Amino acid sequence: MIYFAMFLLGGILGIVLWFYLSDFITRLQHEIYTAYVELFPQNRSPSQPHFSSIQQKKCGHILRYFLSVGVGFIFLQIAFKDSTFAIWLGLTLIILWAISYLDWDYQLISTTLCLWLITLGLFGADNHFSLLTLSESIKSAASFFIVFYAIYSIAKFYYGKEAFGRGDYWLAMALGSFIHLETLPHFLLLASVLGICFSLIHKKKKEFLPFAPFMNLSAIIIYFVKSLSLIHI
Repeated sequence: MIYFAMFLLGGILGIVLWFYLSDFITRLQHEIYTAYVELFPQNRSPSQPHFSSIQQKKCGHILRYFLSVGVGFIFLQIAFKDSTFAIWLGLTLIILWAISYLDWDYQLISTTLCLWLITLGLFGADNHFSLLTLSESIKSAASFFIVFYAIYSIAKFYYGKEAFGRGDYWLAMALGSFIHLETLPHFLLLASVLGICFSLIHKKKKEFLPFAPFMNLSAIIIYFVKSLSLIHI
């Protein structure tokens, strides 16, 4: 019964994920237009214009999301036996996937998703799901944010333009709530190496290589390695 419940919950979350991704650009256009009207009410258009140069892309069939996330939740339940922990981990992985997908396709990182991610990180730390205590999680998140914001500011000053995305430092803060502060150099190095290797292997010709997928993968690897090291102690 618990496996069916986990499958159903995962499937429902998969459908929510599909709706969020498939309607992301439409919502973004509406938010931009609403903000524009608030600033310049005299220029209000009778209908919302589709002025964004970013076009919505297809994100696959909704049934694929329902089945894949549902089956994933069953695997998490089988692996960890703890339903609460499995749901927490499943939600974390879903948000990581959504952030990676949006940055890869649109070069955009949703601050809303980053806030949800850091909430899960702090919740996990407070409930002993995470590798960190709550105080360690807060300190690590704040430190990750400061370091990545400094990198963003230095790069912008040096190049005279935004060479490093604003969303990256929000994502770094969220990921920092999951992994130890002392792993920050390893995290940054690993994410950079993964991005460079992917670019060289696939000869990606985009002007900007999305960094969020490699940041997320780097955090997952570090978290997994740290977990294994604690098990063997």
